[in-house]
Amino acid sequence: MMWLCRMFSIGVVAAAVSAAAQGPAPSRPLLVTVDDLPVAMGHLHNDPAERERITKDLLAVLARHHVPAVAFVIWGNVSGPADVALLERWLAAGHELGNHSKSHPDYSDIGAEAYVADVEAGRAGLAGLLERHGRTVRFFRFPYLTEGNTVAKLDAMREYLGHSGQMSVPVTIDDQDWSYEERWVQARRARDSEGMERIAEEYQAALRHEVATQTEMGEKLFGRTIPQILLLHANEVGSAQWDALFTWLESRGYRFAPADEVLADPAIATSHRYDNEPGGSLWYHVAHERQSKEAREQVADLLRAQAVAWNRGDLAAFCAVYDEDAVFLTPSGLARGRQAVLDRYTARYPTRDAMGTLALEPLEAREAWGTEVTLLGDAFPSRVHGVSLVARWTLRAADGSARTGLTLLVFLRRGGRWLIMQDASM
Repeated sequence: MMWLCRMFSIGVVAAAVSAAAQGPAPSRPLLVTVDDLPVAMGHLHNDPAERERITKDLLAVLARHHVPAVAFVIWGNVSGPADVALLERWLAAGHELGNHSKSHPDYSDIGAEAYVADVEAGRAGLAGLLERHGRTVRFFRFPYLTEGNTVAKLDAMREYLGHSGQMSVPVTIDDQDWSYEERWVQARRARDSEGMERIAEEYQAALRHEVATQTEMGEKLFGRTIPQILLLHANEVGSAQWDALFTWLESRGYRFAPADEVLADPAIATSHRYDNEPGGSLWYHVAHERQSKEAREQVADLLRAQAVAWNRGDLAAFCAVYDEDAVFLTPSGLARGRQAVLDRYTARYPTRDAMGTLALEPLEAREAWGTEVTLLGDAFPSRVHGVSLVARWTLRAADGSARTGLTLLVFLRRGGRWLIMQDASM
């Protein structure tokens, strides 16, 4: 795989150089956020002197580029006075510290009550430090960027954050910068300068690619230049590579902006209802939510079109939305295939009077989709491939009498069309 990573790196660097030759893009506000303080992947850095060196180097790069960062603390990793002193260095440099929980749990793995308790423990610990400096805990970052894999979990955390006065800070430029740390440390300790050079090349190429692609995605979603929020980690490879990364960002028209400016933009501040895994970029959440909404609306439109076709007596049009291999299940039996479904309806409703008037009311829709993984290791939601829809049907006869029941429909997208694959009507 090394040759593949190297070829990818070379290609991305060449593209970045070509783009830079065309001149910088319009100014884009960029909030730099740094996760996993006091030091990320602390098991690699047990020596207090090494932890202090990494912190000083990170802060020096931020100062050199006049970056006002928000840095998120895992309070359970603050092991004593030396680590507290590291956090105070961030404060003294003018940066803001936010809550990243006590133990960095994955919200998908535990219940809302336990998760909120862990986050509150992180907030309380950090608040004790900030109060001594006349500050409060304003910001929170979800570990793994997972905000809850159910609606109940999503709502529980939003309620807690509101009561506790914390604002969730999303990420719009997600990346895998953390994945280079262990290799970098190993190469540095082995005095492998060639290995460090290769890692540096891959790091820069990968992060530039992430910045370019996720910025483009966000601006396509909103049709304008919008602020971005970059995710980095407080690690040693960053202390060596941020300077080149920030220099490149500045050459591409990014302006390092404070949190309050970036978070006030409607594109960032707009609430979303993404309650699934994986976490990742806010733009993936927004895009997926829009696609899910569109899918639900499209299948609901198909139901309305079916009712219209039925009520004009056009059974062929009513059944056209079934797949050729669809399965139709009722208490009286099973029919397989669009033609069999049409034949069944034709036999049961031979005349327009026998058909009566049909109403179809969508009650609940759930989308079917999966997780995709990029070459760089980013996980993101796939396209919505299917929708299961619960609806109520009501058939009113010419004499005014009516029958009603429920149906469960499974739609799949075929060649740009939504078709019913399964229909269980009761």
